[in-house]
Amino acid sequence: MRCEKCRSVPLTDIHTPQEYILCVGSLTRMVLAGDAEIVYQNCPLDRLMDKNNRWVKQKLFHQFRCTGCGTVYGMLFNTSIGGQIKINDKIFDPEDYPDPSEKEKDGK
Repeated sequence: MRCEKCRSVPLTDIHTPQEYILCVGSLTRMVLAGDAEIVYQNCPLDRLMDKNNRWVKQKLFHQFRCTGCGTVYGMLFNTSIGGQIKINDKIFDPEDYPDPSEKEKDGK
């Protein structure tokens, strides 16, 4: 259940890099205000671009949790095709997605 702190987080598609940067700005302000906390990220919010102004990754993923109600939000942005913000069931844990074993890779 969303609360007053996070009700304004848009559950939406992100179509352009400009929209993504606006979403990052909103998320950063929520974190600085204490309304949200980052619980997973594949790169820091303040390092999305390298020194040549290129994306550091093709797929950028950040999860944050509302400090009021605990709702977990995921923000994914693929620099080639866009992304989305949605409510996630749980915090992402890479250990939940192990690399396939050699046996599985070979189809045996």
